[in-house]
Order: sequence, then structure tokens, then C-alpha cells
Amino acid sequence: MENPGYSDMAAAAYARMAARSVSRPIYHLTPLAGTLADPNGLVQVSDTYHVMHINNPLACEVEGRTPCVWAHWTTRDFLNWRREPVAVWPDHPRDRDGVYSGSAVVRDGRMYLIYTGNVRREGEYDYVNSGREQNVLRAESEDESLVRFGEKTLLMTNDDFPGTMTQHVRDPQVIERDGATYLLLGARTREDVGCVLVYRGDDLTHFSLVNTLTTREPFGYMWECPDLVSLGGHDFLLACPQGIAHERCRYQNAHQCGYFSLSGDFASSAEVGEFEQWDYGFDFYAARTLKGADRTLLIGWMGMSETAYGATPSREDGWDQVIAMPREIAWENGRIFQRPLSELTQLHGARTDFEDSAAFHGRHFELSLTMAPGSSIGIRLREDCELSYDFAVGELVLRMGPVCGAGRDERRMRLPELTNLRLFVDDTTLEVFVNDGWATMTSRLFGARDEVRVEAPGSTGSFWEMRGLTVEG
Repeated sequence: MENPGYSDMAAAAYARMAARSVSRPIYHLTPLAGTLADPNGLVQVSDTYHVMHINNPLACEVEGRTPCVWAHWTTRDFLNWRREPVAVWPDHPRDRDGVYSGSAVVRDGRMYLIYTGNVRREGEYDYVNSGREQNVLRAESEDESLVRFGEKTLLMTNDDFPGTMTQHVRDPQVIERDGATYLLLGARTREDVGCVLVYRGDDLTHFSLVNTLTTREPFGYMWECPDLVSLGGHDFLLACPQGIAHERCRYQNAHQCGYFSLSGDFASSAEVGEFEQWDYGFDFYAARTLKGADRTLLIGWMGMSETAYGATPSREDGWDQVIAMPREIAWENGRIFQRPLSELTQLHGARTDFEDSAAFHGRHFELSLTMAPGSSIGIRLREDCELSYDFAVGELVLRMGPVCGAGRDERRMRLPELTNLRLFVDDTTLEVFVNDGWATMTSRLFGARDEVRVEAPGSTGSFWEMRGLTVEG
């Protein structure tokens, strides 16, 4: 048993937080205790959706590194959620320093979680070519409830990956296509080029490398959190490239999160096309898809690692980080559109309609605007957050001051015309859907005030108060 006593410490942290009353978003998922990161294990089984994510339950209490686990949620309607037992603990020699990202697949009534087990050695290492292990492991559900996992199987170690790779090979994503099973792994070559390794392993035990996906010219040094989605008859490779040069109106974050178009068979000869980022705000990363019976959802982490603002004021309350609202995605007019989960309209409360300008108070709301052609707008939130659009310049800009931003400053995107906006504010979160989902801007949002001021000449809008999710467990 690795990390003896760790599960007891985590359980105590969960219990302490369960007994406290702290300020949290009410229609987003947050960790019970500690920090939250990448969504994982996104799968629909019959009428139940499973959503898992990385959780470090001790991160707000203990200095230095502590291992992470997989937290586990289930829901049938995205409005009523159940917090399930921890899905995977760092209790194996090959995952002792953390249960990192991965995915889930269901076969013959069992759920299998395939994930990265992290091992970090003490010593003088660069932790790129030496000093760490990033192993692929599989955990199997113990019974038909699909919420308790036991037996673990080691599938691959760094020694099984191509010799051209560094020790950064992680985040396995299971893909089932045309009766075959594949595994995508994000990777970094020894020449610091990002790519995705494609393995085939129909028995979920033995895997063989069949392809490597990368761009003609290097695009970043590491591609994290790969996924594959088919929309409108087109294949797209999701990834989080690291090491992309920042530009004025794109690639502004520490690391990027988006998708590449694919031409050809991803398992043999696909050509990787241009990269499109999902989000133009401060906090959206590690997004992966949940493929339902009649739609595809995109679920991301509302956070950003390796930034000065990565640790937020929420930590003072014993928790930090948020799962972004699930988004329905569709291929339309040469682009993937993202729209708020349709079920969330059932959380609408009192509604107020307005024209031109308005002032409101609230910390949990949706604000919808339809703009007059050629118009400019300004929306002020709390102490020092402003979302503005200047038609003459053609840029949508999110400016965060020291109170609301807590280290965030400014993000902007090119936008020839703004036709409509939907803003969702949920205590410490802000998600903006632009032009019917053509783009989004996502950020954490802080400050004690609750004022909302809108200046939008010629525009019409609606303001809804929002109720919260129902959470059990």
C-alpha cells in the first residue's frame, strides 16, 4: 500500500469542509476540499452520466506537493448531481505521487478507468528526460454500480513509449471507432515537439503504436489532454499545446486549449490542420468531450496551471478551482460552436427585460444581450471588471482589475461584428458566449460587490436570476 494514512487524511479534510459553510458557485461543480483540475472519465452509461476530475484534497491545508485523486460525480439530468466515493486513490507503486488524467470505457457491465500514474523521484533531475515516471494504469470497477474501483493493472511505462519521447507522455484517452479500440496519449519529444501517440489495444490490456499525430511545423513542445471527436462528418483532434508564442488577440494564456482539424484516418495517415482555441478568457483548460446518445458535450477545467493567478482567493475557504459549465458543441459554417447546456435554462428564476442600459444586483445570474448592428457596448461587473466591444476597432475585450481579477489583467479577441452575448456569472465564475457560441471567454471573477451595469445603446436584453444545482453525497 503506497501513501499509508493518506486516505484517512483526505477523508478528514472532506469531513471538515462538509461541516463548513463557505461561499461557492451554485450551478458549477467544485471540489469538496482542496483543489480541482482536469475533467476525466467522461462517459454516459444508460441514463447516467459520469463526470470525474482530478482533486487534491489536501492542497489548501498542506505546504508542498501532495498526491491527487479522481473525484467522481454522477447525474441523469445535469441539474441533480451525486458526489460519489473517490474513484481512484494513489495507492499503487506506479501512481504514488498522483493519479493524473485519463478516461473511462464500459464493457460487459464493468467500467475501466485508464489513467496516468505519476511518480516523481527526489534528486537533481530535470523532470523532462529524467526523474519521473508517467505510467499508464487501468482500474476496474468492483460491481455493477460503477462507482467503486479496485484492481489495478499496469499497462505501459515510459520504457514502452518510443525512444524519441521524453518522460512527458500522459493523459490517455480511449477512442472506440469501427469496432476497434484506440488510446491517445499526449506527448513531448526529445526535440521539444508536441504530438499525440495513437495506440491500438482492443483488449484494453495490450497496446501497439499505430500512428503519431503532429503538425507539419512544430506547434508547441507538449500536447496535453488529447481527445478525438467527430462532428458533422469531420474528425477533430482536441489537445492542449504548451509553448505557443503569445499574440495580441489569441494564444494569450500560459498554455492553450483547442482543437485541430484532421484530414484522413487518425489511426494511420491523418494530416493535422490548423489549431483553433476554444476560449479567449483566462481560465479554460484540459477540455474533453462527453459523447452522449444524441449530442456531444465539451467539459473543461476553469483554471490555468503555471500562472501567477493559478491559486485564487477561494483557497482561503479551503477549496479552489471549478469545472466549467458543460457546453453543447456542433460543427457549423466551418467552425465548432459552443453553446450553454440547454438544461441550464431550467435554473432560471426571476426575469427582467431591458433596452439600451440597465443596472442590476446579483452574484448568480444569466445576462443575455442582442445588439443593434454596428453598435458598441460596455458591461461593468462588481468593483473593476469590464467587458467591452468597440465596433470601430473590432475587438471584444475583458479587463480585470486587481479586485475582480486577483492577478488577471486583460484578454481580447478580434470580432468584426458583435450580434449577441450570453453572460453567466456564478459567484466566482464568469462565462461569456459570443455570437451564438462562435467563441467564448471564461474567467474566475472575484470581489465583494454584486453590481451589474450595462450600457448598450440600441440593444435589448434580459437578466435572469439563477438557482443552484441539487447536490447529494
